Amino acid sequence: MRPDIDKKVQETLESLDGIQRAEPQPFFYTRLTGRLQRNEKTIWETMGSFISRPVVVIAGLFVILLVNAFMVLRQDVTTTNGGFVADQTEQLVTDNEYVLATNSSFDYENIDRP
Repeated sequence: MRPDIDKKVQETLESLDGIQRAEPQPFFYTRLTGRLQRNEKTIWETMGSFISRPVVVIAGLFVILLVNAFMVLRQDVTTTNGGFVADQTEQLVTDNEYVLATNSSFDYENIDRP
């Protein structure tokens, strides 16, 4: 096994023989400094600065909490208005599916007792 590892190490080292240093395209640094020095904002920068304001964040969280509260209250109203029968039927279907999914090869009815 040791010669195989030595062979793979040697192959790896030989693959690095023709490697060259990566160089950027011409005028890369000029374009980079120009982009860093410009004063205009892109649409993404504008949106990011707007969304990151505390007022917007707090308003967004408030809207999410209101939607969640509405859904919970709506679910309670559905349950009291006759939705209980539908929920009970769905529960029975789920229980039946669970029984089918948990078959066992152990026979509980014919246990030999000493």
